[in-house]
Amino acid sequence: MAAAAVPPAPSPAADATTGGEQQLGQVTVEGTRLKATRSAQKIVDWLKRLVGPFRYEGSVELGGEGASRQALPVSGVADCTAFGRASGVSCTMMVTWPEVHGENGAQVPGGVSTLAPAIIQYGLDPDHIGIRYLQVDNKGLANYGQGYLVGDTLTTTTPCVGIEGECRRITTIDAHPDGNTTEMRIDIEQDFVRTVRFSFVLHRLSPGQFRRGGGTSR
Repeated sequence: MAAAAVPPAPSPAADATTGGEQQLGQVTVEGTRLKATRSAQKIVDWLKRLVGPFRYEGSVELGGEGASRQALPVSGVADCTAFGRASGVSCTMMVTWPEVHGENGAQVPGGVSTLAPAIIQYGLDPDHIGIRYLQVDNKGLANYGQGYLVGDTLTTTTPCVGIEGECRRITTIDAHPDGNTTEMRIDIEQDFVRTVRFSFVLHRLSPGQFRRGGGTSR
């Protein structure tokens, strides 16, 4: 899959529409409004933690709140490289979990991986002192937006792509300071009820481990 450029950051007005919790460099986390990092250098240092080969583990939780839940085990790898002058990061990933379908083979949100393969790119937004990102899955659907860094955690809220109705995608990425572990959580909320939760833990691999595992070419 060919890499794509990180798109221009949305204007503050657009940001207020697509991610209402993220305005004026502030982020709302579990009901608490927190001040985002206003240092470009700290953001660049955080982005550098994402560079390298990683092994994925975790789960995809289907069903959400108030419903019968099903947790699917996740496995996969990603190779993330730096690009550009402002420490952009481009990752090619191959992440899968067991397929789940509804009645008569109907699609279930999150039931089939669209990350095998997929790409995701992150880059510094110097105008808003935030982080822009772009993800393109194996169906060619693009999810992009702007987020802010609070401590070691990036938070973004964007509309869902490919899901009908009132739907938003809430992502938190916690890149540990040692650079060896990154925790990622993605919640899909439809009509303000969580229907899917993707919980990923990325463990850094040595180049030798990545090569022995076959990289992302499967």
